[in-house]
Formats: sequence, C-alpha cells, structure tokens
Amino acid sequence: MKRALQHARVAILSVGDELVLAQIEDTNAPFLARRLLEIGAMPGERRTVGDDQHAIAHAMLDLARTHVAVIVTGGLGPTLDDLTREALAEAIAIASGDSTERALLVEDPAGIAHLKMWFEDMGRVMPLINRKQALRPHASRLLANPLGTAPGVATLASAPISVYCLPGPPREMQPMFDAEVAPHLASTTHLIATRALHTVGRGESALAELLGDLMDRTRTPSVGTTARGGIVSIRIRAEGSAASARAALDATTAVCRERVGSLIFGFDDETLASSVGAMLLAQSRTLATAESCTGGLVSALLTDIAGSSAWYLGGFVVYANARKIEDVGVPSEMIARYGAVSHETAIALARGALHRMGSDYAISTTGIAGPSGGTPEKPVGCVFIAIADRCSQQVFSRRFLFVGARQAIRERAAVMALASLRAALLSDPCQSLLWAESELVRVEAI
Repeated sequence: MKRALQHARVAILSVGDELVLAQIEDTNAPFLARRLLEIGAMPGERRTVGDDQHAIAHAMLDLARTHVAVIVTGGLGPTLDDLTREALAEAIAIASGDSTERALLVEDPAGIAHLKMWFEDMGRVMPLINRKQALRPHASRLLANPLGTAPGVATLASAPISVYCLPGPPREMQPMFDAEVAPHLASTTHLIATRALHTVGRGESALAELLGDLMDRTRTPSVGTTARGGIVSIRIRAEGSAASARAALDATTAVCRERVGSLIFGFDDETLASSVGAMLLAQSRTLATAESCTGGLVSALLTDIAGSSAWYLGGFVVYANARKIEDVGVPSEMIARYGAVSHETAIALARGALHRMGSDYAISTTGIAGPSGGTPEKPVGCVFIAIADRCSQQVFSRRFLFVGARQAIRERAAVMALASLRAALLSDPCQSLLWAESELVRVEAI
C-alpha cells in the first residue's frame, strides 16, 4: 500500500553517462527539488546513474523502498543507450516477483499516433528507430509530451512501485512535470515553505554565532547556512498547513533579520548585484568600473541585471599597464613607483573611471590572480579594491588576500568589489568584509 502524500519524500534519479562523467551539468534535479517543495512534497535523495539498464532498475527499486515516489529524468530517447523504459520494466518485474511477463515492453497506440503526428507536422516521415519511444512497460502509462518526441512514462496505481520517468531536455521535462506529475504529488493540506536570506561581509561561522539557538537542529522552523564565493545564505524551512507554515516562516525571518541586520542584502532569487543596483536606483546614483585582475567580471555581474543601464554607465577592462595609463589616466610614474597592484593604483583607477564616465561611484580592482606573479609582499590572491564616491569626495581602498585557484580568486574579488560598493552606499565603508587584510585607506580628494 502506498503511503499518504502528507510529509511525502520524493526521490530524484538522473540518468546519463554524460552526467556521471560531468560532461554536462544536471539542471533537472535542482528544478525538481524546488518544484517539489512548492507543491508540499519533500525532496529526498538525489542520485545519478549512467546508461546501464540494471543500474537504473536497481536504483529505482532502492529509492522506491524509502520514498513515496521516484522521479527519473533522461534515457527516453530513441537510441540504443536510452534504457530508462527497459529499466522501469525490469524494476516492476522484480518488485512484483514476475521476472518474465512484466519485464516485456508493449507498444502504445497513442504513443505511435503522437510520434507520427510529430513528424508529419515537421514534413518528415517517422524513422523506424523512433518507434521505440512508444514502448512502455506493463502496469504503466505514457505521459503527453507536446514539445518533443519522447513521451514520459508513469507506473499505474496498481504497480508495486511509484515511478515517473520524464525526458531529459529541460524544455520538455519541466512542463511535463507541472502538467503530469505535480497534480499527483501535490499536498492540499501540507505546505513546505522556504526562504533564503543572503548575506555578505561575514563568514559562515561568524554568522552562526549571530544566529545562535536558531540553528538548533531540533528547532522548527529549521535554520541553516550555506556559503559560496563570499555569500552566506541563511536558509529557513517551515512545514505545516499553508497558513501556519507561512506565519512560522515570516516569524523566523523577522528574528534572523533582527540578529543579522544589515549583513542581509537580499532574499531568494535576489543577487548582490541586483541589490546594489536597487540601492543605486533608489539614491539616483550611477556607477562605472575599471577592472584589471577581474577582467570584466564585475561589469558582467552588473549587466546580468535587466535595466542596469539606468544606473550602470559602463567601464574599462585595463589588464595591461598601458591600458591603465591610456584609458583611465593612471600616471605611469605611479605604477613605476608603487606597482600596478597597490592602493595607489587602485585609487587612481577608481578616480579615473569616475571622471571619464561622469558617474557618482566607481569601482576598481587590481591584483594577482595567479597561478604565478606573486611575491612575498604581494602573494597570489592579493587584490586591491577601491571605491570612488563623488558625493563624499572620497576614495576608499582596501587590500584583500583571497585564497583558491585563479578563477576562484577572480570571482571572489568581483563579489567583494560589489560588497565594498554596498558598504559605501550604506555610508559604512569600513564595514567588515571577508578576506580584507588591512585597514581601509581613505583619500580625501576626488
């Protein structure tokens, strides 16, 4: 007998050698996890297996033992390495104790009709190889796919296991889940409400100290943290009826905000760049950039935001010293005396971008991303970030020492550049920031 869907745990099984070998990123599993939470089902285990029929079948069986349902993505194409249908038939046969009859696949007339119409609409004759996509195991049904040739497959209620097999392409899988799977797994009485509060400036352990008893694992709603690239997110999860879950989520959010304060810059899908952009827009201010070691990463983060042209004027990528001198106006004698990686050059870059773009604020970055080029005084990971502020007629510079490989150093520098600007917008340029190695250097002239 199948378990009630309230508090249901649903497993996600991704199929494909290309996923196991990390040749492509699995975007289906994160989508399914988010959507399951939205419909009141708890994502359980996530697993990935290659294109091996027996491995897929045994993964289905193993997950079905501890979950109310298993959602499988991938392996429904027409080629020989698409084995999800055969694996489902094998799993049903093993679970039912009938290893012969139930392991067979049958051709579904509606599936054949769908395939023929699909190819006719494209003005083509259906290749014989595609008939495979109309096959399904006993005790299963096909799921409509208006966006592709591969129908999904779902076990019937009479089957010994509950499995939904969806195509791999996201543009086909996502609408199929919403139309064919979500209505069967959604809970009408139980809601899992989640919220992410994004912070910048402190590390995960320091944030945990501020949150204190909120992070007790026995507490409900639950509160946890995750860190990535200088951003630490507070994740809250509340369960119950729709009204009680949302009320508990809001109450815990309010306590987190009280304890963490201005370290929080956004919620859920908000980014640091979108938060900074909103602040600039609210203050009717504009921004320019001059980037050396980050090579345009800061401007890329800013221009990812729709409508950023309202507050981001543009910038300079001044990787070579000649470009720093000619494009932004850094004095050549300054670089000769202090080096391209220095407070003095960072300040000159920010000041030059401010004047040449006519903006209210400017960000500059200059540093050593590695893997070579470091010295004992300025090792790999040493980056200077400066903020020029036309309103206060000041330029602020800070030295950071980032850790990690070249790309990690560049990405962390870009994040801390935005965090430095946010601190200036909050009129708190001395705000503590991760990886900041020295006191703020303040120049009283634009």
